[in-house]
Amino acid sequence: MNVGDLVRAMESIAPPRLAAAWDNVGLLVGDASAPLARVLLTVDCTPSVAEEAYRSRCEAIVAYHPVLFEGQKSFVSGTMAYELARAGVAIYSPHTALDAAAGGTNDVLADALEMTERRPLRPAVSEPAVGFGRVGAVAEQPVRRFVDRVKAALGVVQVLVAGPLDRPVSRAAVCAGSGAEFLGDAVGMGVHLFLTGELRHHDALRAIASGVTVVCTLHSVSERRAMASLERMLSERLGGVAVRCSAADREPFTFV
Repeated sequence: MNVGDLVRAMESIAPPRLAAAWDNVGLLVGDASAPLARVLLTVDCTPSVAEEAYRSRCEAIVAYHPVLFEGQKSFVSGTMAYELARAGVAIYSPHTALDAAAGGTNDVLADALEMTERRPLRPAVSEPAVGFGRVGAVAEQPVRRFVDRVKAALGVVQVLVAGPLDRPVSRAAVCAGSGAEFLGDAVGMGVHLFLTGELRHHDALRAIASGVTVVCTLHSVSERRAMASLERMLSERLGGVAVRCSAADREPFTFV
């Protein structure tokens, strides 16, 4: 196996054509012809995650968030991309392609609500069957029951809620990461609950005024559970390659 095999596997799971136009997805650092035996999965490629990759002798990291995003005018010692390249570690980012893909970040979040009859909040231009966010039916119960379910599914003890906890919910929407861009879509589709990673203050007020209760888990908390699903899908496609989720990957915020 080589890094090119990882690229092809990732492209079969989260086709780059599904990514948002502003995003930077794909093989961002490395040589497609380099040999591959170990892959580390993470939401964020922090220095701690990079050290974990070095210690584990991983030849590649799949980092959900891109390590290279906006145009780079320098490539120097001390930057993550430079240090990974110097160490011979390739890095692939799926980001919004994984959000839009079937079985990706948003489907994992929708699973936390046991959502049925789901469809994208905003379909991809090239493929209406997939796209950003998810909206669908849920078994009717109060918001607080869904809050308990989300906390259990995502492995957290606290979330932020804006809006009534006792409101009955039978239709919900989810958006991994930052949900502000898709709140209007969710409101327009008549949902009672919007599950996302983070939302701005005035967007939360807008949701409440529209009769929607918002549950915010923190940004990367809403994305991290998808890494376990990605680990399974990659392992199925890369026989003989050790694929595992990072133990050092962390949400930077915590409740105290």
